[in-house]
Amino acid sequence: MIKDNLPSGNFDKSLVRGNAEIADLFAGADVGLALFDGDLSLLACNDLYRTLCGYLSSDMPMGTKLQELIRITFRRLNVPADEIDGKIVKIVDRLTPGTAYTFRYTAPSGSTVEIRRRRLPNGTAVETARQIDGPASNIDLNSQYEMIAEQSRSRLMHALDVMADGFALYDANDRIVLYNRKYVDYSPLVADIIMPGLPKEQILRTSTSRGAFVLNGMTEEQYVQWRLEKHRNPREPYEIQLADGRWLLITEKRTNDGGIVGTRSDITELKLREMEMLRISKQLHARNLQFDTALTNMVQGLCLFDKEQRLIVVNKRYLEIYGFSADVVKPGITLTELMMYSVSLGNYTAEEAERALAERNDPAQLRRRGVIKQHLKDGRVIAVMNEPMEDGGSIATYQDITETELSAKMMLQYTQKLETSNRELADFAYVASHDLQEPLRKIEAFGERLASKYVSILPDDGKMFIDRMQDAAGRMRKLINDLLSYSRVTTGAKEFQRVSLNRILTEVLSDLQIRIEETKATVTHEELPVIECEAMQMRQLLQNLLGNALKFRKADVLPVITVASQVVAAAEEAGVAAHVLLTITDNGIGFDNQFKEQIFTIFQRLHSRTEYEGTGIGLATVRKIVERHGGTIDADGQAGGSRFFIKLPLEQISQGK
Repeated sequence: MIKDNLPSGNFDKSLVRGNAEIADLFAGADVGLALFDGDLSLLACNDLYRTLCGYLSSDMPMGTKLQELIRITFRRLNVPADEIDGKIVKIVDRLTPGTAYTFRYTAPSGSTVEIRRRRLPNGTAVETARQIDGPASNIDLNSQYEMIAEQSRSRLMHALDVMADGFALYDANDRIVLYNRKYVDYSPLVADIIMPGLPKEQILRTSTSRGAFVLNGMTEEQYVQWRLEKHRNPREPYEIQLADGRWLLITEKRTNDGGIVGTRSDITELKLREMEMLRISKQLHARNLQFDTALTNMVQGLCLFDKEQRLIVVNKRYLEIYGFSADVVKPGITLTELMMYSVSLGNYTAEEAERALAERNDPAQLRRRGVIKQHLKDGRVIAVMNEPMEDGGSIATYQDITETELSAKMMLQYTQKLETSNRELADFAYVASHDLQEPLRKIEAFGERLASKYVSILPDDGKMFIDRMQDAAGRMRKLINDLLSYSRVTTGAKEFQRVSLNRILTEVLSDLQIRIEETKATVTHEELPVIECEAMQMRQLLQNLLGNALKFRKADVLPVITVASQVVAAAEEAGVAAHVLLTITDNGIGFDNQFKEQIFTIFQRLHSRTEYEGTGIGLATVRKIVERHGGTIDADGQAGGSRFFIKLPLEQISQGK
């Protein structure tokens, strides 16, 4: 290819400075030569070309358009002026890159000149001119063949250019001979140097140095050698990646004359899909590993059966529970075969296996979720949960609940014993309280008779003994009454009803009116809600708490008691039921919070009877009432008084007992 540096016979030497050999070639050629650039502007020509074509030096300075030279020729050949422009347009349109044609005409000298005009693939045009013998009006046979060949070549180049793949043909010396547009499109960084005659190695090295390819960790030299080895020893197609992200599939074959023909196919979309499939495959593989790990580490056994009751998936724990061999119990075994294998190992009898199979094969059973307990011969209990699937199969999980069953059985026994003990204790307290009433009444009655009938003859010590006996009997009566009230929280319980706490509080304040006036206490309260409860026990609860607030007052401070109320709505997501929070606050003596639990324990007191009267049962009764209603009670003691927090449900889930 003649490109930038051009010969310089008797023409503009600045165009070809430094290329003496090509200049000598132009000057010594035995044919006329002219070279035009891509715009068909004259770059160079020799004297013989001017002479044969009849051009003067002034007709064709450097840069003259080929169209203008053709115009000069047409004028000298007396072509009508109105036809010249149309003919020139047709000539230029015909002269597309990669085409050539030959024609003859009579030069001004009268000799016949044959002109071969050729447009190279890079757009450059070359004309050769030679004088021949024969009339100008006829074209010789060789020229006709050449014109046919050029037309065929033009059609071939057009066919190659419309190909979807890149195409290139290299000769036996590994120089590029023929290529199409797609081939250049797939080599955008070296499009400026690709031309016929360029060695493959030069194309490859220039492309690599300009960063055209993804090297995949190789050095530039390693990459060039790898590509050259693939090119010079063509076997299977291989893939390369361009720097712009595109992927090409290169297919090359040897020709009969030792050359190489190759195609380049854009497989970017296919490669991206392949990479996406690989990514998905890796994700699935990772998930499978996670699934396998989860199955292996499950504390429950697991089996997955298809709609034909054939095993699909089984984990290690299932095999361990039943003592199965992994060589026997594996995907494909039927449920019947599995059950018979289990019978052979002595897990249960054949009758039990047949009964279980009959239940399992029942279509109605297969369509619903169910849990059964298997009692194995070795005493273990296995909980089996069957979960149906939409396709007709099922998932079964197996868990050894032997210890849980034993614990539940023991817990049931303990609960029954505890209930019996509590019932007996409650019955004892109730009976004992009633049985103690009669002797206590006699003690009190005889004491009163002694005090009234013999008071005049009793010495002072005797009177003191009778007073102390009467006091003790009174304390005993109060203790028995409180104990009876405590036992009646459960033994005498009634059904819950909707009750206004506001009404209960009003009645309690009425009962305590005299003590409130005596202590000059101030009692304030908010509007209380309606809840589901036992009215008598709610009255007992409020009377105990308010009575304590009046009892445990400071000697030099007037009592102030506040009853506050807050209704809290249900929060299903947090597992909170609708309830009321009652807060009873006083400014009494308070208590040390380290003894908070002690004040709710029966018979426990923080003060002596000489300081504050009482039996130590009141707050224990309050807590028992609260717990019976499904609520909670808490307290906070401080130097400035006490606060009690009672939480009670607005509605009872079930009737208390």
